[in-house]
Amino acid sequence: MKSKEAEDTHRYKVGRRFFIYAPPLKGTRVSKRKPPNPPYKDAPTWQCSVYYYWWQYLRRHEGYRQCCLKGGKGRYAKLYADFGNIHSHDDFWRWWSKEGHSELFCEPTARQIGVFDENSVVEHTLSKDTLLMEIPLEVRTSYLVARFRKALKEHEARAKVAKRISRARYPVAAKPVLTSLHQHLVVYDARITHPKAKLYELYDMVEREAGLYVSETVEGETVAALKKLDLPYNDILKIVRQRKSNLVRRHLRISEQYIEGVGQGNFPFRVRR
Repeated sequence: MKSKEAEDTHRYKVGRRFFIYAPPLKGTRVSKRKPPNPPYKDAPTWQCSVYYYWWQYLRRHEGYRQCCLKGGKGRYAKLYADFGNIHSHDDFWRWWSKEGHSELFCEPTARQIGVFDENSVVEHTLSKDTLLMEIPLEVRTSYLVARFRKALKEHEARAKVAKRISRARYPVAAKPVLTSLHQHLVVYDARITHPKAKLYELYDMVEREAGLYVSETVEGETVAALKKLDLPYNDILKIVRQRKSNLVRRHLRISEQYIEGVGQGNFPFRVRR
C-alpha cells in the first residue's frame, strides 16, 4: 500500500494531474485512494465519476444545446468556449480524454515554497491557505525540520481545510452522490421520453434501472396479497401510487435544478426557484 508521502509525491509532482474527486478512468484505477461507490451495479469505471455526470447533465440543458446548434453563439457562449459542442458526438471518453476537457476539472500545479527577502515579506499578503514562518538560518537543519513538522502539526486543521478546497477552473460544487445523480437522470429521461405518462407509471418504468424503492405495504397489507384473497385493494393501491408519484416528483425537481445549475457552470448545484 502506498504511504501518505508517496501519495503526496504523486499529487504534487510537476506535470501530474490531480482531481479532488475521482476522475473517470478506463481499466484499473492507479490511485490507492478509496474509489467512489458506483452509480449502479456493474457500472463501468469511466462512469464512476462526478465529471461523467457533469457532462451528462449539461447535455440535457436546452439552452446549451441551442448554443451548440448555433456554433457557440448566444447566452452560453462563454461556457461553450470551455466545454465545446458536447452534442457533436455521444462519446464521453473522446470528449474527456482526446479532446482534452479533463483539464477543466483538474487542480493547477501545486505552489512551490517561496523565499522572500526582508522587504518583500512586509508587502506579501497572506492567503488563508498559506503559513508564514521565520526560519533562523544559523540553526541546524535537523532542528529546523523538527520545528517545521511541529508547526504543521499545530496547524493541521487549517491544512485539512486547504486540501479540501478545489482550485480547478470548474470545481465540483458539492460532495456528489453518484447513485442519486444516476437516479435523477434516469427519471428525467423517462419523463422526456414519456411526457404524458402519470408519475407512478414513470416509477414502474424505471424502478429497476434507477434502483428506486418505495414500500408497497400499507398497514400490513399489500395489493398482491389482497388480490389473492379477492378482497378490495383500491385504497391501498391509491396510497402506493401516491408514494411512487411523490418520489418521482422529487427526482424530477432535483434533476431540473441540477440541469439549470450546470448551465451556470456549477455542478452538482441545485438552483432554487
